[in-house]
Amino acid sequence: MALAKWLISSAFVGACSSTPSAHFPNLERLGTDGTTHPLSDPAARFTVIEFFSAHCPCQAQHDARLAALARQYEPLGVSFIAVDSEADANLDRDRFEAEQRGYRYPILLDPEGSIARALHADYATYTLLIDARQQILFRGGIDADRTHLRADTTPYLRNALDDALAGRVIRLAEAKTLGCSLVLR
Repeated sequence: MALAKWLISSAFVGACSSTPSAHFPNLERLGTDGTTHPLSDPAARFTVIEFFSAHCPCQAQHDARLAALARQYEPLGVSFIAVDSEADANLDRDRFEAEQRGYRYPILLDPEGSIARALHADYATYTLLIDARQQILFRGGIDADRTHLRADTTPYLRNALDDALAGRVIRLAEAKTLGCSLVLR
């Protein structure tokens, strides 16, 4: 019984750990802009990676918030990318989606799902904040809303960006993601 409790508590502590990743995958993928991009922009102070799903209502509801965050934080040295790791990811559809949704940043194609698996992304709108040393500073949802957006929601990603840009410890390094399950191969 004691061993079972220890195993459960050890698994819980590991799952909730906010320790930065020492093994960030150095992968590149083709983006909707026709260019191959690394996951972490070497010219940026920070990179935001958001896992995208064309079919997810939560994704659609958060598009305006993501676009607003990109407009606000790109001038401060933050690069944004989306990654489509779903099995049906394709360049034509993602180009259409990026244009329709008003994304200022590319969607990278990952139809084999290797990026999602490497970064433990199970849900659309799962977001990572990466620093210039490729350390993961934040992982989780964009905010505390799912599809009914509220003005008074907890803005997880915005808070993490503000903390990182101010040189502070991220107040919440891991947050719940409230998007649809990604459909991986």
